[in-house]
Amino acid sequence: MTLVLERMYDVYREYMVERRDMRSAHLPLAGSPWPLMLLLATYLYGVLHAGPRFMAQRKAYDLRKVIRVYNIVQVLINSVIFLWIVIKMFVVYRDYNFSCQVCNYTSDYRGMEEMYLSYSYFLLKVLDLADTVFFVLRKKQSHVSFLHVYHHTMMVIGSYFGMLYVPGGHAIMLGIWNTLVHAVMYLYYFVSSYGSQYSGWWKKHLTRMQLLQFVHLAFHFGIPLFFNRECKFPRFWMGVGFLQALFILGLFMDFYIKSYVVKRKEQ
Repeated sequence: MTLVLERMYDVYREYMVERRDMRSAHLPLAGSPWPLMLLLATYLYGVLHAGPRFMAQRKAYDLRKVIRVYNIVQVLINSVIFLWIVIKMFVVYRDYNFSCQVCNYTSDYRGMEEMYLSYSYFLLKVLDLADTVFFVLRKKQSHVSFLHVYHHTMMVIGSYFGMLYVPGGHAIMLGIWNTLVHAVMYLYYFVSSYGSQYSGWWKKHLTRMQLLQFVHLAFHFGIPLFFNRECKFPRFWMGVGFLQALFILGLFMDFYIKSYVVKRKEQ
């Protein structure tokens, strides 16, 4: 038993201390994984079990004003991060390589900039968990689907490990796409809170935009993974990005077909 514990500690130290990017180790939630694991465990238990039980005998909370403020905050943060990345990568530096962009692990200005952008993106994914909490408090438990919970949970986990091992580099395209889509998505939520007559045509096109995002990300990670053996971006994370993009694409495609193709035929 002692040998097993020692081996577990050695593995933990190897991957959480020796191999990780230590530049972010001092930042909140970016050091030890245990606070984040506790946060996610609380989130899952709360939105899947404790929350629905708490709301069972209560009326839905009217959170329209709170959610409108939240949506505007999300639009602003996502837009700022999106514009910052795009301007820096394609206007200021102008050296982004779509076939293979390596990470900058140095402590110079650009290296630290990419690290802090990765950290900011991670915190933004933590903030996204509030979406599900709002659903529960408004008694919209049907919205707390497998796709919704899986996507939110994995985005937090993925952005955390991305920050630890591959902050920036080839994976920065995920941040570009995700912040763009979320800026549009939260703007849609804000507008739709005033009535469906203002937002009815958005929803279908927003889903198509999400599908396009994952198709492009599958190619973005897949091409260097299978066709560029010289790429120095870690192949393991290329594979993770490729498989995750395909899996989420499948889930969103299933949602799109059921929501728009099948329903249209039934009508």
